[in-house]
Amino acid sequence: MALAQTIHILLPEFQAFLVLISRIGGLLAALPVLSGRTVPLKVKLALVLVLGAALSPVIHLPPMSYDPAILAAGLVSEMAIGLTIGLAVRLFFGALELAGEMIGIQMGFGVVQLFDPTTSLHTPMMAQYFTLLASLVFLSLNAHMLVVATIVSSYEAIPAFGATLPSGLGEEVLRLTQQMFTIGLKLAAPVLITILLINILLAILGRAVSQINVFVLSFPITIAGGLAVLGMAMPFTVELLAREIERLQLTIDALMKVLGHG
Repeated sequence: MALAQTIHILLPEFQAFLVLISRIGGLLAALPVLSGRTVPLKVKLALVLVLGAALSPVIHLPPMSYDPAILAAGLVSEMAIGLTIGLAVRLFFGALELAGEMIGIQMGFGVVQLFDPTTSLHTPMMAQYFTLLASLVFLSLNAHMLVVATIVSSYEAIPAFGATLPSGLGEEVLRLTQQMFTIGLKLAAPVLITILLINILLAILGRAVSQINVFVLSFPITIAGGLAVLGMAMPFTVELLAREIERLQLTIDALMKVLGHG
């Protein structure tokens, strides 16, 4: 009898904890740094459990259904909510990879690929540069605490098992994708414009002095010019990254509003 009463008391708490860590796990699984293979699975699970234990006194969930089918479907939906919210952060880092790839191709680094242990894929060298730079800016702004704040605020906008699949979700994702290309173009613009001017000058030089092998001369000049512009544009790049990271909270809030109210 005492065992039955204990189970009756602890079962709702355990179900609520499962719901909480399902959304947390989905969110952390979508983050670019933590989702990589360089972070061991045990560390990921420990982080999810620690965050769940730390936030469980703050987040109050309604009583859960005892039906296993309903509970399983709810856990899947909670994980999907976390993955969808993490999509905004994923697309932000995708913009950095896009900018690095555009710059690398124009500078002549298009064939230089580095092995990325987080994705087990070969990525452009300049994309790795922008990703590392954004990670440092992300940590310097204490934006990693944005993850904790997002988890708490997500339950205010989207109650447990209360997510909907609105018709405007596709438009919101499309807007996030458009924003990704905009950020990537802004980051790559100084180098792209400089290399365009260098190519125009080299074309004029090749027409004026036919003895010069412009093709061979263009490689060191474009690489040196691109690296010089990257160095001079570093304050602009850091300021842009900091501004976009701060705007990331507004983007996530808008996405949660769409999911919560349809």
